[in-house]
Amino acid sequence: MGLLVLGFVISALTTRSGVQVTVSGEGLAERARLLSVPPGSPGGATGGLTATGQHVQIEVLNGCGVPGIANQFTDYLRGYGYDVVRFTNARRYDYPRTLVVNRGKNFERARQLAQALGVEPSAVENLPDPALQLDVTVVIGQDYESLTAFRDMQNSGR
Repeated sequence: MGLLVLGFVISALTTRSGVQVTVSGEGLAERARLLSVPPGSPGGATGGLTATGQHVQIEVLNGCGVPGIANQFTDYLRGYGYDVVRFTNARRYDYPRTLVVNRGKNFERARQLAQALGVEPSAVENLPDPALQLDVTVVIGQDYESLTAFRDMQNSGR
């Protein structure tokens, strides 16, 4: 029995998670690249969210207390191919305006996302936190109805 437990422990310590994939062949590499690029086009006609050409992991927090608002913005962002890894309530509901917070190494991603959502540049903060294992936190504030993204959701039915 002890040998079985020891074997299990050694196996668990030496096993890596994740799968390495090698893409080869004409056109396959391009198709694989397209799978990770959010759809959309820069300067879209609706003025809403646009593609960045980057894989961005986002957390969306409800900071205004409106039931379901984080879920609505999550659906919207996912509809454009963004990877929303978490959506939940913020610790409080009294955020007067929506904030976009850089959590990773690339502040430009947060700035671009804020611009696409219609968040003012002064509401973009740089607070990297590698422990969170994501790129950007979006805190939906009480000004959510004034955001370009919200108007786009209303107009498009997203």
